[in-house]
This record gives sequence, C-alpha cells and structure tokens, in this order.
Amino acid sequence: MENKISKGELLEELLRNYFLNLGYFVSRGIKYRYENNDITDVDLFLYDRSSTLSRERINVDIKNKKTPQAFERILWVNGLKKLLGFDKCIVATTDNKPIVQKFGLLHETIVLDGNFISKLKNNGLIDRLTEEEFSIRLAKNKSYKKFPNKDWRFLYENSKSKLLNELDYSGFNSNLFMLQYLFETIITDVQKKEDATRFAYIIISHLLIMMDFILKDITFLETNKKNEHLRDGLNYGNLGKDGVDEIINIAVALSGKSRNYYNDSLNSSQYAILSEFFSKNEILKGVFNWAKSFEQIAFKIDFIAPNNLDSIMKAIISVFLDYFSIDRTQFFSPSYQVQGKLPLQDKD
Repeated sequence: MENKISKGELLEELLRNYFLNLGYFVSRGIKYRYENNDITDVDLFLYDRSSTLSRERINVDIKNKKTPQAFERILWVNGLKKLLGFDKCIVATTDNKPIVQKFGLLHETIVLDGNFISKLKNNGLIDRLTEEEFSIRLAKNKSYKKFPNKDWRFLYENSKSKLLNELDYSGFNSNLFMLQYLFETIITDVQKKEDATRFAYIIISHLLIMMDFILKDITFLETNKKNEHLRDGLNYGNLGKDGVDEIINIAVALSGKSRNYYNDSLNSSQYAILSEFFSKNEILKGVFNWAKSFEQIAFKIDFIAPNNLDSIMKAIISVFLDYFSIDRTQFFSPSYQVQGKLPLQDKD
C-alpha cells in the first residue's frame, strides 16, 4: 500500500469492504457538524434501499484498542442513532466478553465482537484506494474563487457530512454547485483532470443517495406528479413553493419591489431537466445501485475516464451536464482539448 495507515484505519477499511460486499452504500470517516461546528465523527455510514418505500441508515462505531470500552461505545452509538434519526447502530469492538453482546441486545445495538474482528483481519484490501489515499489526492488541490481557498479534502468532508442530516433538497442543491465546479475543472485544467474526475464521481454518488432518499416519499405518485414535486423541491428547496411564497410576500412588503423581481430569480427552467429525468419509474428503480457504482469507480485504483464509462453512467453524467449547459462532447473528449489548445491551468 502506497500510504501506510494505522491499525484502526485498516480495520475501518476492512469493515467498509465487508459492508460494501453486503450491498450497502458506505461512506467512511464522516464529521457530524452543527452550524459549522464539528461535533463528533461517524466511523462508517451505511445506507440501503431495503424496499420500494423504505430506506435503512446505520451508524457504525469501530474501536480497535486493547481497552475498547465496549459498554460506553454501545451507549454512545445509540445516542447518536437517535440524534440522527437512524434505523440501526453497530459497534465493532475487539472485546470478546459475552456480557457485551447481552448489553448490546438490551439496547438494540448490533455488536461485532473480537471473534468477528479476528476473522475479518484475515481478509485483504480489495482493488480500492483507501480513504486516506483518496483524501491525500484531494488535499493537493484547492479552489481559489468558487470556494475561496478551500482545499478539495475540505469540500469532500463537507459533502460527506450532508449524508448524515441533509438527505434533502438543501443538500442536493448545494452539492450541485460543487459538481458544476468539478465539471468545469475537468474540462479546463488538464493537470487536475484525474483528481477532479474522481471527486466528481463521488459527488454524483452522494447526489444519487440524496435523490434516492427524497424519492422514497413520492414513489407511488404518477409520473407527472413526481415531476412536479421534484421540480418544486429543486427550485424552492426544503421550504417548498408555499414556504418561499410566504418569504417573498414579506420581502415585497419590506422592499417595495414587485413579486416578479423575486419570482424571476427562482423559476429556473433548468430544474426541469433533473425533475423529468428522476421522475421516470425506470430511473427511480436504479438510482441506489448507480450511486454504489459511482462510489466504486471513484475509489478504483485504476482510473476510469468519463469516455470509458458504460452507457448508463454516461447518461447520468450527461443529464447533469445538460443542467449546467456544459457541452457533452467537450466533457467526454479523451484529450480534454478545446479548439486545438491545451486547457487553461487552474484559474477557477
């Protein structure tokens, strides 16, 4: 492995691979934030499309220490589960005492004990970059204008945090802005092309998980109703049209400006591109699996350029390109050259 990781980090990677093989979408090392304050870390976030109507979210706490304090971790992980509104929680501990399993059952906590951990350690890492290797790649790059002086690792951490408590229109819309920046970087900066592409893949995976969570509540609406619901949500955010209308009424009264002044800035026809795509029943069924696929290629050791993706993944990227009014041919060009000239270097 190119970059050495600690025993604790290795165990987190092995557990991530274990849950990936079980079919979960998995994100590792997520900061739980409240109003830009880091509260705590979630070792693993698991997400599953358990049925057409339901989704399962699980927080996993991992301790690979001589004194794992298993009882304390069971209480802690349960409190975090309730705080986040998750469905289950798991503690992975080197502790083998049967009383720990009994205490876990009492508090509705799955315990992966020392016996399980010992067997898991016999497994090798699969064909993936570790979280540390992926983060090191991103940390080498920085945004100077759109995200003033923020390195990409910070932006990545911010997107992961949204998986905990922003699986909604707010999280989706803010990640769209980040994806547009990455698409533009892929086209204009040849030196950052691979890192920006990997980063774009993982942001797309986060967007698809957010969309999958949104879609569960409107699954059985007719397609046109789903389209309308998604368009309003993407256009007006979590407040919805009625909530935004109330704010506009107050703004009109205070500013003296017309309603059209505010409505024109909100009614974007571009959102129809996304709402029409994601409201289709055949798309709804595949969103979760596509999220896992984009996560997989983001971390794959051998880089896969956009022009080498399969047709379905290209189609998903193309929908976002159309939304941003970015030329598909230019984006999927193997050389990323524009009019015979090398792209401009990082001036974002």
